[in-house]
Amino acid sequence: MSKIFSLFFIFFLFFNSCASESKRAIVIGASSGMGRAVAKLLAKEGYTLGLASRRVNLLQTLQQEIGSESYIKKIDVSQHEEAAVKLGELIDQMGGLDLILICSSSYFGFDNSWESNKRMIDVDVGGFWAMAHEAIKYFEKQGYGHLVGISSIDGLRGSANCPVYSGAKAFISRYLEGIRNMMLKKNIPIYVTDIVPGWVDVEHTVFSQIPGTYWVSKKEDAAKQIVDAIKTKKKVAYITKRWQIIAILLALLPDYFYNKINF
Repeated sequence: MSKIFSLFFIFFLFFNSCASESKRAIVIGASSGMGRAVAKLLAKEGYTLGLASRRVNLLQTLQQEIGSESYIKKIDVSQHEEAAVKLGELIDQMGGLDLILICSSSYFGFDNSWESNKRMIDVDVGGFWAMAHEAIKYFEKQGYGHLVGISSIDGLRGSANCPVYSGAKAFISRYLEGIRNMMLKKNIPIYVTDIVPGWVDVEHTVFSQIPGTYWVSKKEDAAKQIVDAIKTKKKVAYITKRWQIIAILLALLPDYFYNKINF
């Protein structure tokens, strides 16, 4: 009887330690906007966090706000090879990785100059790929993980106002879809979630103050829906959910009418 009790006690300690083990998440672009808001919520969910962005001072204030175990890394995703190395260092520093959210963007309004477009491609295309590639490489080695990327409603059709931005966001969605299909083909339990926001008020762009905008979400509300999508491991999540209506309409709208709307 004592042997049975001892075995039961050992199993209890083992499973209890597994259940209490902290999950580890990295947020790329945690200094502001949706990335910062999601990081706060993940901390409340018990995650050990890796906070990455160019602006270390903002990461430090975030670290103080969340109070839980977290690590800071200065990463400029536009410096692709260096950023990939630094992400690998952050993963090692944290002792592993279960979830990564890539929430970095160079969008600061419609400016079709060479400089802003190049920056957008460096960040939203090359930078996103560098972070996702490094994360997937790690997830494949350990045999599981969850990749979450932020694309945009603007990526569903080519925008006349900002073709490079819509093209960059389309790349993110199609890349995530391709990685999801690749993991299914390889039969590896790596989940991939495409977060497709509409208009969300963030520090650098307050859409609710721009005439003609609608269904504008606060970043805190958007973050809650993003975390819900992470928990349920959704393939695609529209933020807010009613933007899925716009997505369906955009898919069905003929070019003639789409161009009349002047997106």
